[in-house]
Amino acid sequence: MAKTYACLLLGVDVITVEIETFIGNGFSGLNILGLNSEASRNMRERVRSALESIGVLIPAKRVVVNITPSEKIKESRTPLSQLDFPVAASILSSLYPDKLIFNDNIYEYFAGELTLSGNIKELDNILIYKALLFNNNINYKINLSVKNRKIEAGSFINYYKNLLDWWELTIGKKELINSKSNIISTYSVFSDSNKKSISDTFLDEIKNTVINIAKNPKAAVGVLVSAMGKHHILFAGEPGIGKTYSLQKIENLLPPLSAIEEFEIQMIHSKDTDLVRPFRNPHHSVSAAALIGGSSLKPGEVSLAHQGILFLDELSEFSSQSLESLREPLDSKFVSLSRASGHVRYPAKFLLCATTNPCSCGYLFSSVKACRCHPKEIRKYLQKLSGPLLDRFCLQIWLEPTSSRKIFDCFEREILSFNNLNKLDKFVENYGRKILQENNYLNYSSSSQIKEILNLNDTFRNLSLRGQEKVRSLVNTFHFVFNEIEINSKFIESVLNYRNLEKMFLQKNLF
Repeated sequence: MAKTYACLLLGVDVITVEIETFIGNGFSGLNILGLNSEASRNMRERVRSALESIGVLIPAKRVVVNITPSEKIKESRTPLSQLDFPVAASILSSLYPDKLIFNDNIYEYFAGELTLSGNIKELDNILIYKALLFNNNINYKINLSVKNRKIEAGSFINYYKNLLDWWELTIGKKELINSKSNIISTYSVFSDSNKKSISDTFLDEIKNTVINIAKNPKAAVGVLVSAMGKHHILFAGEPGIGKTYSLQKIENLLPPLSAIEEFEIQMIHSKDTDLVRPFRNPHHSVSAAALIGGSSLKPGEVSLAHQGILFLDELSEFSSQSLESLREPLDSKFVSLSRASGHVRYPAKFLLCATTNPCSCGYLFSSVKACRCHPKEIRKYLQKLSGPLLDRFCLQIWLEPTSSRKIFDCFEREILSFNNLNKLDKFVENYGRKILQENNYLNYSSSSQIKEILNLNDTFRNLSLRGQEKVRSLVNTFHFVFNEIEINSKFIESVLNYRNLEKMFLQKNLF
């Protein structure tokens, strides 16, 4: 009984599909088992036509193709048409057992949809096969479309234009042309050559970003700290103050993707994507299903933003159901989707950046315009932001026009000092070097002095356990970014002011 193999994605897990063909007596016809009726019918016609294009007719016998594991196949988000090539190869192996013999010690993998004329179509995401090869210590041979030559993983990878090329090569009527270019040597996607290194381009990007956001020093401090520590951040304030503009610049501060991060991103996206950090910016009308994951077990916005940024502009305009659905992914860093059709799990490690106005008109507490909202409307507007959701934002920053302020904290004064270009260049170089150090800030300032100052602070003691943990992390990051500033009680008070939106919620006339 002839066997061939293929790969499919279930969530972000790669499953191996086994295809076997049996030819025997009985009612004649080609039957494909393991797929839904529509997929089976479509595949049967494509494979039959492709075989006829190379001069092979299905005999007047009972031909049964079984594809397993059937339950997982039906839950996969990979197009099932990619199984055409392995099904055709399995049928040919059963029809011509003397000419076509697969080595029992080598797993023959095939992938590609067949046209009616037998051409092999390009795969959208060949990274599936990289994942398989690096996670399994097996002897294998992979057969793909010639359009997928860009794959750089595994050994014994052959490329074919159509089914006829593969057939003639396999039975010995044709030699593999340029075999050295067709067989790619083993290459590790996690090799040392992919280590991050600082570059002048990256430093220039940081410098330009700092210059652009420094017009509002408080926003600049928040963006710099959020990017360094991967802290979720929420900006609140009146319209036009630069909330959206500043947060959209945060992606310029994040370090380049590592090889592992690139790998994880491509495993989530069904097609090959540009290897940059995802920046997802869903409209506030997005449903909870689209945000977390739909009924068809496809990844939602939180998973599509994995290793990148999820930007929610006008947070209070989102539905309460959508906002509350974010709470679990923010803590667990993954999403589990359970539907009638199956169960999958997607990673969801993202940086949440959000903005909000204090009311519908946006001018509550404004010194420029008077608010025209009724207290009941303001209360209804702000009640969408629940306490548990707000508690998950490490940075909760109220922004005011710089022109209306006379007092600045120690971090803002550091930003304002960047008018001195030499000081700016030194800061940018240090910041760029530190942000590539992969969370070294976590243990940077865990001294007994810091703990003692925090424990003496009344505001800190009144926070929830989650809030206290986030403040400790914030103090570490602030010290890591602004290490020239002395740590004392004023330093801690200044840090706590970057996690404080009480101005919006402690108004007696509202609640």
